[in-house]
Amino acid sequence: MSRPEIIDTHMHGRPGITASFLVRGESTALVESGPKTSAEAVMNGLEELGVDSLDWIVVTHIHLDHAGGAGTLLRHFPMARVAVHEIGAPHLADPAKLWSSASRIYGDAMETLWGGMDPIPAGKIHVLKDGDSIDLGGRSLTAIETPGHASHHHAYLDSDTGVVFSGDAVAVRLPEAGVIRPASPPPEFNVEVACASIEKIRSLRPTGVWMTHYGPTDEGRDPLSTDEVCTRAIEALRMWESWVREARESSGDLDDVTEFLKRKTMEHLGGTLDQNVIDRMEQTTSYRMNAMGYIRYLDKLEQAAS
Repeated sequence: MSRPEIIDTHMHGRPGITASFLVRGESTALVESGPKTSAEAVMNGLEELGVDSLDWIVVTHIHLDHAGGAGTLLRHFPMARVAVHEIGAPHLADPAKLWSSASRIYGDAMETLWGGMDPIPAGKIHVLKDGDSIDLGGRSLTAIETPGHASHHHAYLDSDTGVVFSGDAVAVRLPEAGVIRPASPPPEFNVEVACASIEKIRSLRPTGVWMTHYGPTDEGRDPLSTDEVCTRAIEALRMWESWVREARESSGDLDDVTEFLKRKTMEHLGGTLDQNVIDRMEQTTSYRMNAMGYIRYLDKLEQAAS
C-alpha cells in the first residue's frame, strides 16, 4: 500500500494552504494542480519526489485554486491527460468564461493571485461521471459526484488506501488550526446539496478525508476521524447559515454580513487561535467569499418561495 504524497503548492506564497496529492500505481496521477501561479512550486515538488513524468492530472473541480495550473503543468508533462467533471470540461478547454466570472469576485487582483489559466486541448481532457474510475495499474481513483460547493465537483476515492480526496466538498481545515470552516463561494453554493454530498462521502466509509486545504483531517490540532469530520462539517454549514440569516435581519449589505461573520467566528473560537493562524485560514476561503455564497443561496430560496 502506497500512501499518497502531499505537494505544497505554496499558493499566494504561503505554505500549507493548498495541496496537490501524488498517487502512484503503475501510472502516476497528480490530484489538484493548484493555480497557475503555483505551477513552479508544484513542479519543484514533483522533482523532489523523483517524478519526471505524469500520466494524469486530476482535478476535483475547476475553481482556479484547484485547476488553474492544469494547462501549465500539461505543457511540462505533455503525455498526461486531465481528468475533470463533465460540466467543468468545456471551461478547461476555453477558460474565458471562468476567468471572467472569477474576475467579478477578485477584480484587479486576478493576475497577481492566479496568473491566468492556460487552455487545455480538448483531446487531452478526460471527462468523468459519477462512479467512473481512473485505472492507475494496481490502484484506481473513483470519481464521486459531490455538488454543493460547486455543481461540477468530484471527490476521488483511492482504492489502495481507502482515502477520499475531498477537494472543497466537505470543508477546509488547516492542521495547525483544527477548525472546520465551510467553503461557500458564489454562484452555485447550496447548503442542502453540500450536506447531502458530505453524507455520501460518509456512507463510503473511507479510511480518511484528505482536504485540498489542507491535508488529512486526522492530523494536526484536534484530529478528526472521517465520521467526526463529516459531522463537524455539516454542523459548520448549518451554523454559518444561521449566522448569515441573523445578520440579514439587520442588514443585507455584504460588508455588514461579512463583519457579522467575523465577529461570530471570533466569539465561537473563544480566543483559542492566534491571529497568524486566523489570517492563514482567511487564505483558504474568506469571510467575504463565504458571505457572498450564503447571501446568494438565501436569495435564491426566497425567490423560489415567493
